[in-house]
Amino acid sequence: MTAPPPQALPAPPPPPPVVQIPAPDTSRVQFIAQQRTEARRLEATGALTRARMTWRYVLAMAPDDADARQQIARLEGLIRTRRDAALAQGEAAMMRGQIAQAQTAFLRVLALDGANDQARRRLLELETRAAFARQDRKDARARIARTAGMESPDDER
Repeated sequence: MTAPPPQALPAPPPPPPVVQIPAPDTSRVQFIAQQRTEARRLEATGALTRARMTWRYVLAMAPDDADARQQIARLEGLIRTRRDAALAQGEAAMMRGQIAQAQTAFLRVLALDGANDQARRRLLELETRAAFARQDRKDARARIARTAGMESPDDER
């Protein structure tokens, strides 16, 4: 009697797959670090709106970044305070008739908040006043020239 052929043993199960945990995206991490540094540099130079925008880049890349959120909120408050102060300075300068100082203050407002309608309206008003004043001076020179019996250089044109 012959012995039955030996049965083959079942093959061992394959090893479990090796799960590779991806390394953090170093270029992304580096970019975020560079943006943080740039935001702080911009703020130190007084470029508050650009610093706020740079912090927003950081927040877009890292939505859970509490520091970026805090920096944006802090900068928004600082920008608002400076904008309001510049608006008040511009209004006061207008009341005193200091046109150049008023223009400078309103331009500072627009540098902080480019969409500020009040500063835009005031600058337009100042420019309109200046145009009327130039025309009044021109008309006065023409009247003086006519009274003196002379032609003004503007009459020849």
